[in-house]
Amino acid sequence: MLGHKRTHPKLLQNREEPPEPMPIDTEIARHQGPSVAIEATKERLQAAKNMPTPSLSKIIKQRTWENGQLRKELEFQQKKNGASMYLLEEVKHATVSLQQALINFQKPTRELGQENEEATLDIPTRHSGRKCT
Repeated sequence: MLGHKRTHPKLLQNREEPPEPMPIDTEIARHQGPSVAIEATKERLQAAKNMPTPSLSKIIKQRTWENGQLRKELEFQQKKNGASMYLLEEVKHATVSLQQALINFQKPTRELGQENEEATLDIPTRHSGRKCT
């Protein structure tokens, strides 16, 4: 068997400067999203250096608020997941019920079809060469 060597693409290039923003980066920035290429521009880096560092109490207050928001989001997602699991179980039961109903329907229908076939084979033919008046 031939041994194939996998090549791993270089994800991080050795550079002294940040990567140039791509069109997708500017689109992300337009929607107030984070992007390394945008955050690492010279303007943004300089602005970050000049920003005052918030006090410890402000940082704690901000993190506490963020933690509360994350807890609310987690609770919402758990409730949503619970509802989805309930729906999944109900759909499973409905599927089994519908499959059984189909089986219960097909069996007598098949039997009726067979009876009908047998009955049509037993019908005597009336054609004796005479014309009906």
